[in-house]
Amino acid sequence: MHKVLLSVLFSLILVAAGSSVALALQSGGAVVGDLATGSVVGQPFTTLDVDLEYLAVMIGGKKAWYPGTAILDLRNQGTLGRRGQPVLIKVTNTLDGDHGFSLSADSAFAGPTSLQVKIVLKAGETKYIGVPMSDLTFVTAARNMKVRCQLHAAHLSSNLVIFK
Repeated sequence: MHKVLLSVLFSLILVAAGSSVALALQSGGAVVGDLATGSVVGQPFTTLDVDLEYLAVMIGGKKAWYPGTAILDLRNQGTLGRRGQPVLIKVTNTLDGDHGFSLSADSAFAGPTSLQVKIVLKAGETKYIGVPMSDLTFVTAARNMKVRCQLHAAHLSSNLVIFK
């Protein structure tokens, strides 16, 4: 009888531990908004520093996201030791027409819980993307994210390299 109770108790512990790990891997979700009205994990965008800035520009007759490669340093000594503070990304479309912004893990390394953000910016529009640190914890094995225009495949893409 004791062996049965012990095995049932042990099974319940394993199930509870497995489900908590699965919940930990679920992304809280990136939030897209304006500087004045946006907030992520309870912190208004106005109280956060902009960590990265992307511009949709025309380079050599091609539309591209600038910079071509950006680095986000999440190590303790990088970015003043974040202490769990969310990352704020500023995205601006300087082009004449609508332009897409897609931030996602490289498809070869993307898991079911990997971060994916897709927005469409009108000409001259600026949006802010707040990303909780929990979403960046499980980004990708390669720690490389792709920035591209999901509306036009011919536009030049960019990379976001994450140090953690």
